[in-house]
Amino acid sequence: MISPDPRPTKPPPEKPEAEASLLGAVLIDEQVYADEIRGRIAPSDLSRVQHRLVLAAMDRLAARGEPLRYENVRAELQTEGDLDAVGGAQFIVGLMQAVPTVAHAATYAQIVARTATLRRLITTANEIGRLALTRDSASQAVAEAQELLFALSEASLQRDVVSIDLALRQFAEQLAARGDTRVGVPSGMATLDAKTGGLQQSDLILIAGRPGLGKTSFALDIVDHVAVQERRTVAVFSLEMSELQIVQRLISMRAGIDGNRMRHGRLSTQEFQAISRASSELQSAPIYVEESNRLTTTDILAKSRRLQADHDLHLIVIDYLQLIEGAGDDDNRVQEVSNISRALKAIARELQVPVIALSQLSRQIETRGTEPMLSDLRESGGLEADADIVMFLWQKDQNDRRDGVVRLKLAKHRNGPTADIDLHFESQLTRFTDLGETRAGGV
Repeated sequence: MISPDPRPTKPPPEKPEAEASLLGAVLIDEQVYADEIRGRIAPSDLSRVQHRLVLAAMDRLAARGEPLRYENVRAELQTEGDLDAVGGAQFIVGLMQAVPTVAHAATYAQIVARTATLRRLITTANEIGRLALTRDSASQAVAEAQELLFALSEASLQRDVVSIDLALRQFAEQLAARGDTRVGVPSGMATLDAKTGGLQQSDLILIAGRPGLGKTSFALDIVDHVAVQERRTVAVFSLEMSELQIVQRLISMRAGIDGNRMRHGRLSTQEFQAISRASSELQSAPIYVEESNRLTTTDILAKSRRLQADHDLHLIVIDYLQLIEGAGDDDNRVQEVSNISRALKAIARELQVPVIALSQLSRQIETRGTEPMLSDLRESGGLEADADIVMFLWQKDQNDRRDGVVRLKLAKHRNGPTADIDLHFESQLTRFTDLGETRAGGV
């Protein structure tokens, strides 16, 4: 016989006192509603029916531009037939009387938002349990569960409009915190960093090109610089290459030894020493590689969250976007890729790190014979809309191919200028060198 669990059942995460204090603070100082509630806390986020009815009345008054004073809230509740349901006018008076201090309104709001999120998590967990019991396909159940969790995560990013005054204060605080340091995570490509200020927090960055032009090598050059030179943590999600292949490329790049010779040739003593030095440098670098041929955006978010909590994550690299699995059975691949790009942008926003995703270009560029355009992004859909930066790797003619020149076209830069930059690609070493800007880009 199985003995019952002796542990008492915990009550749901609720803080009705904080809810009451927050509503009472609004009745005392209606600016609290604009600062702490509007667009952030909904009636459904409150645990008590009376509190939900009062906040709903406040929302209606605010939508009409009417003051959130006691008499207005009481009249609104009475008009809607909800005054008796909350306990009469005395209940509203009691909300104001119970406020310890309006100065702590932000704390009350944080408590309310936190407990509401925890209750939604419990609801989501129950729904996931229902999926496990009702779905015949385990993979379908997992996919739907991941969607539920991602939706819960994405909901926490929703924000209300903010005043320009608040935005200016936040901008000034960022400038003061930066001091004389570089703005974003440096890529190691001087010309590119000069144009972008480095890889910016919350940015989704697409690196696109046809096969053979070095997309993965370019991304690994950035990984090498960020992790080895800057000592910042990088997560690499590889859906195309194994961990061993990535390590071999990084060693080849750092040691300056042809990757084919490392795999097949007889190496000299000097080359073994160079490989040993490169291995030692990489061993201490904060690079974390996830090799999988099946990854969803929810997988990427979960693993990146763990790295951020444990190792202060600074950059995510995904090779490549079109190999990420979509959730569900969406037959429209363009829409599915659009959903994936939107999810990657949400990950960048939530974790406050740049996300680099490699992407393929359609075959149209080969038949057209010109430099790539945003519309050449394969299964583009929302890719060009979601990305903050889009970079193309391409070669203009036979001279480029003979000289090992690869052109980096900064085709979209949401917060700065575009540019055309020349790179030299040493394919045998999978290494790029910055040759500088070829001509002025537009804004």
